Amino acid sequence: MRLSATKLMGALGLMAWGMGVQADELKLEDVLNDYYEAKGGLEVIKGIKSMHAKGKMSMGPMEVPLEIYAKRPNKVHVSFEVQGMKGIQAYDGKTGWAVMPFMGKPDPEEMADDQLKQIQEQADMDGVLVDYEKKGHKVELVGTSEIEGTPVIELKVTKKNGDVMEYFLDEEYKLEVMVRAQTTMMGQEMITESFTSGYQEVGDTVVPMQTTVKVNGAVAQSLTFESFEFNVDVEDAMFSMKEKAEKPAADAAEK
Repeated sequence: MRLSATKLMGALGLMAWGMGVQADELKLEDVLNDYYEAKGGLEVIKGIKSMHAKGKMSMGPMEVPLEIYAKRPNKVHVSFEVQGMKGIQAYDGKTGWAVMPFMGKPDPEEMADDQLKQIQEQADMDGVLVDYEKKGHKVELVGTSEIEGTPVIELKVTKKNGDVMEYFLDEEYKLEVMVRAQTTMMGQEMITESFTSGYQEVGDTVVPMQTTVKVNGAVAQSLTFESFEFNVDVEDAMFSMKEKAEKPAADAAEK
């Protein structure tokens, strides 16, 4: 992890706290507060109104450029290019939609329920652990364990819709090491594990620059980010399926 001197001192403080507290003495409120502080505090987290990230997505031997825009409340737009064709997955707060020309779907189409649930989760800029009670989720402190040799604190999240997720926070830094979830894709139950690493400071918060996603134990994709920007100008039209559908027609009419 690459952290500033200020955050390093805070991390060392958390380290000392962790060394002096036994697993059975952990309290959920303390763990969550330390998690918020590790990300700059709730004021900083909630002060991020929009986000723009650029990087690369690897799926087996194939590596493609990736770009993500997010905006409050609950809007996200993910684009990537495969063989010169641009794919899009987006959510405008109500409708989830996608454009997949390399799959024979060049026009925007609404997402199926399982895809919709995933992109709705992506659209929550704060993540499920922030204001979880207001969102209707339940969070429980499970205890301590290890993920690939790293001591972690395990939290169980039961979402409002009944889905269960497991969050594993680094004992020292109180940041996510891995998130495990059971998902349904094309009618099949799958266990998805997202490993995050390479945390860097961006403004007053920290972000993971690498994410590796495993499905049923096998690596499905890896994300490597090159840059993050916060509180950038983003037009709402970017997230709208209607705007995307009408734009090509308008362009054709002009020609």
